Amino acid sequence: MHLGRGFIVWLALALLVAAPALAGGGAALVFVCNQDAATVSVIDTSSNDVVATIPVAFAPAGIAADRQGAMLYVTHPERGEISVIDAAKRQVVRLLKVGGTPFGITVSQDDTLFVSDWNNNTVTAIDPQSGKELRKVVVGHSPAGIVSSPQGALVIVANRESNSVTILNATTLGIAATIPVGRAPFALTVSPDGTRVYVANVQSSNVSVISTQTLSSIAMIDVGHMPYGLATSIDGKRLFVASQSTGVVSLIDTDDFRILSREKVGRFPEGIVMTPDGSRAYVANWFSGDVSVLDTASGKEIKRITTGGGARSLAVASSSARSAEHHP
Repeated sequence: MHLGRGFIVWLALALLVAAPALAGGGAALVFVCNQDAATVSVIDTSSNDVVATIPVAFAPAGIAADRQGAMLYVTHPERGEISVIDAAKRQVVRLLKVGGTPFGITVSQDDTLFVSDWNNNTVTAIDPQSGKELRKVVVGHSPAGIVSSPQGALVIVANRESNSVTILNATTLGIAATIPVGRAPFALTVSPDGTRVYVANVQSSNVSVISTQTLSSIAMIDVGHMPYGLATSIDGKRLFVASQSTGVVSLIDTDDFRILSREKVGRFPEGIVMTPDGSRAYVANWFSGDVSVLDTASGKEIKRITTGGGARSLAVASSSARSAEHHP
């Protein structure tokens, strides 16, 4: 696809923004999807203890918080549903019947949900209140991880079976670019300054680095076998990569892509999130049903928290966020 210089400049500007802080100002909560247990665990980051366990429908997969940290959305691929969790109430307040096989999920600045459908090879924009489909686009085969840019102008999805990443305009769901990456891309993240997209390629055991200025891959970082989760530090200077089969999280310098440290965590680590203050990273360990807490400066594990069977994905919300449900 040929893209004019004007569009590429717009794309870069759309990404060159800082991620907004969570509303509320309280200590952060980490919500953990436990796929086998059909629960979501709530970890208070001030104590690193589980303070609530929320029952959800069968086999939760992906989870995302809105930009205020008030509502969380959990996908259920085998049921064609999305559970909506009120962060303040710590309970499911409604189910969205969306059909298909919803897998990855992200929330834009205006709270629109963007969902990857694993079997139907689509990304759908969904109204968060009604579950109504707003627009849909066909992407690559088996779309998995999906993220929005810090201001929500773009949506980026990893196409696992097509070995590519698709960049979408969030307003129209028009395809801005489809970029080849490594084999079986699964998870991805956008750098805090919006200049890069990092993509975990499971079968080629590396991470693709995509420039949002040129819309091309600019580097490939060799990491441990089967990278399944990744996140950047708040200042963008470090990249954390979870390698599933080795049970290791690698800490990488994003200037020269050197691996600074490797830390052993639980069995089959997958999703990673950062606290808003940037001091801690939380890693979901799928096979051991727990979460590793890492110090972001050193990459060292400082605690391991038992959550539930099949801990796979995580999201962060503020503990002081008010309920977003409106009552008469």
